Amino acid sequence: MPPKAARPPKKGGKKDLELKEKKKLEGADGDLETVFKSVSLKSGEDEHAADDEGRVATGLLVSEVRARDIKISAFSLALHGAVLVEDTTIELNKGGRYGLLGRNGCGKSTFLKCLAAREVPIPPHFDIYLLAHEAPPSEMTALEYVINSAKEEITRIDALIEKILVEEGPESELLQDLYDRQDSLDPSTFETRASTILIGLGFKASASEAEGGSTIHKQTKDMSGGWRMRVALSRALFIAPDILLLDEPTNHLDLEACVWLEDYLSTYKKILIVISHSQDFLNGVCTDMMVMQQQKLRYWSGNYDTYVKTRTEQDTNIIKLYKKQQTEIAEIKQFISSCGTYANLVRQAKSRQKILDKMEADGLIELPFEEPIFRFKFADAGNMAPPLISFSEVAFSYSGKKKDYLFKNVSFGIHPASRIVLVGPNGAGKST
Repeated sequence: MPPKAARPPKKGGKKDLELKEKKKLEGADGDLETVFKSVSLKSGEDEHAADDEGRVATGLLVSEVRARDIKISAFSLALHGAVLVEDTTIELNKGGRYGLLGRNGCGKSTFLKCLAAREVPIPPHFDIYLLAHEAPPSEMTALEYVINSAKEEITRIDALIEKILVEEGPESELLQDLYDRQDSLDPSTFETRASTILIGLGFKASASEAEGGSTIHKQTKDMSGGWRMRVALSRALFIAPDILLLDEPTNHLDLEACVWLEDYLSTYKKILIVISHSQDFLNGVCTDMMVMQQQKLRYWSGNYDTYVKTRTEQDTNIIKLYKKQQTEIAEIKQFISSCGTYANLVRQAKSRQKILDKMEADGLIELPFEEPIFRFKFADAGNMAPPLISFSEVAFSYSGKKKDYLFKNVSFGIHPASRIVLVGPNGAGKST
């Protein structure tokens, strides 16, 4: 690892005070430069940035470029011409763990890809990681793949430090966070920390040949897709990016690994956005809920259960106010229509009409939005004589050899009324 660059002056020291005084003398020109930089930040160096895939995104960074929180206003996102989100706000605070909710197809995964590709103005000192696919099959072991990612991250940080030193000088406020990040990636602890994460997600540091041997040192090319997804997840957790984006991270995990991951993420100190259909997982991990609905992003404090309770209470109150207002409007309209041409009643009717006009000008209460409910109906296929499928002492291996059997001595039948669930650890042969 190359030697670290000179660190910035200690806050509160004489040199630091001199630099602050120098900045004050620079006047408003520097502030304007910051504003213009904030609306045009793009990073073409992020290794996780993907092709836009037909996405078009716009947004304006309104938070400070050097801030640890992010606020982007006037955010809009479209996919192949279809508007997913329009004129809304992205607010991400350090330490916030956000559960992203929304109906299927509303654009949740597209939103994460948009953030990962930096298609909105995210300051370059934020590193972003999107868990989008499993680790590629290669000669590297699971442990090597995870550790190599940290080495790549150190190289990226070193390059960014050098860039800031050249462009802004050693007094830049961004350098301290980068130095802290550099210190946290201590190469002497790589193997221990990577092993801890891999074991937590179900890998074995050592085991007998009958149990499959050590899976930490197994090459990724010899792993199933589910295990390679665990390797990719381990990599994401190991490098601990400033913004971690997870799309259904529990899909390839067994129960024990899900419990471990929930506990691990519940203490994540940076920014986390997770999509999950598991209410228990969202309850255990999230501090806030981000709801994508009606082409807007809305934020609710608390975990999933808190969100449901708060929103139900709010919707109930809105419905009561709506009914009360509609009753009042109906009474006013009834009075106006019954006034006829009597002079004294006409004056009262005009007064009531002004009240009605003011209510409409101020905006009438609308009923809470409800997602459409899809209903499916399948035609009756009639009854079939059992058994539909019958197995008797079945065994299977890809190689055809007994020592490689994925399963053996399997005997069962499937009947028309059978409801069967297939469970087992990743790599056991469920899909086979």
